[in-house]
Amino acid sequence: MTARPDDLPPDSWLGCYVEAARMLWSLDAADIAVLPGSVDKEFLSYLTTVLDIPGDGPMVLSMQDYRGIEWNPQATPELFAAVRDRITDSGLDLDDWTVSCYVRDRDIAAWERLLGLATDTALFAQDLAALMNSKSVFRTLAIATGIPVPEGYVVTTGGELLDAVVDLLDRTGSVIVKQDQNSGGLGNTLITTDPALTGCGVLHTVVLAGTSDRRGELYRKLHEHNLPHGDALDLPAGAAPARFIVEVYQPATRSLSSELSIPRSGMPILRNYGEMRMAPRWTGFVIPPQDLPATVHAEFGAGSQQIALLARRLGYHGLINIDAILGPDNRLSYTEFNGRAGGATNLDIIARRLLGDDYLTGHVLLTCIGVPAPRTIALHDHLEHAGLHFTADRGSGVIIAADDPATSRIEYLVIGRDHNHAHHLETELHTLLAELTH
Repeated sequence: MTARPDDLPPDSWLGCYVEAARMLWSLDAADIAVLPGSVDKEFLSYLTTVLDIPGDGPMVLSMQDYRGIEWNPQATPELFAAVRDRITDSGLDLDDWTVSCYVRDRDIAAWERLLGLATDTALFAQDLAALMNSKSVFRTLAIATGIPVPEGYVVTTGGELLDAVVDLLDRTGSVIVKQDQNSGGLGNTLITTDPALTGCGVLHTVVLAGTSDRRGELYRKLHEHNLPHGDALDLPAGAAPARFIVEVYQPATRSLSSELSIPRSGMPILRNYGEMRMAPRWTGFVIPPQDLPATVHAEFGAGSQQIALLARRLGYHGLINIDAILGPDNRLSYTEFNGRAGGATNLDIIARRLLGDDYLTGHVLLTCIGVPAPRTIALHDHLEHAGLHFTADRGSGVIIAADDPATSRIEYLVIGRDHNHAHHLETELHTLLAELTH
């Protein structure tokens, strides 16, 4: 994962480091990984053991070990030289090397171009990734092609935002305001007239008293919360452009997500799909989703394929994640696409490497992020002792999917033969973690 530091608020850097480390599951012995944060050797050792990677394992480099604070290879010459020399010393032809990344931004395009590893970087060098991670771009394409989306508007700041919220409040009494480019619910604000409503997938909740002057009340409330409002908007770094999506909020919904791989030619391929666990923001997945009507499974797959084809017509290839909400009436509305790796990418990689490409037909995955736990090696020993860690013979068990040493929290992956089995394993895991962390 790469990102220019100036494009991200400092409080998100640590989260980006953890997201980047998730991608280590895709490595083999001869590969090279470049991370924005420090290399957690304990987690890397665990990963290579689980995947049975021979020898010394892959080369993992950290930008923090080299001079420079930018990902552009010309701004970090020593890091670039280390990668280039490893490729040269491998004895392989350049055609044998490819670049996989969290998001193919303009810096990645520069790496590919200068290393001589790709011939089609021109479109990505124009910041195609930004379009593929824009909610406003998604809404425009979806509405133009008849893909169902929640009722709403794309707005800028000031009076336009206020007017859009007031206009939509009458539909359900609740409106969600989203930043154009953000993830995990971090850029979302729920505005509601129902004080009992608990927002799902939102960072802030603003309750209106229901006065006759809704516009004035909304302005005052946003000012009190120091949220985007009126004409005095100061966007944090990483939230540009100054656009928001205002949508009717639909309570009592289920959140679904799919991931597809878009090749340079040919049809997009569905890699995985699941239900997002929300408490109230995204905390993990149930893969595949359970207790859905067969028609919803089929419709979600077809809709995801149609959206992926739209992205390909714009020239995009690579991974794409598509989110949708399912209402109480079992009607789907699509909310966004993200042309990058997603929250389920590392889980899909792990499952395919340990279970095979058909894992969705014979297993259920349950995951959770941000769970307090001991460090990787110690937790691995406890899981082994309790008979909970994944083994190939059983084809089930617990995997430590990511570890954040700075916060002593992990992401876990529970693999079960069916939902009941996975739920049983997860319950036992929670009991063990409670004993270890109290």
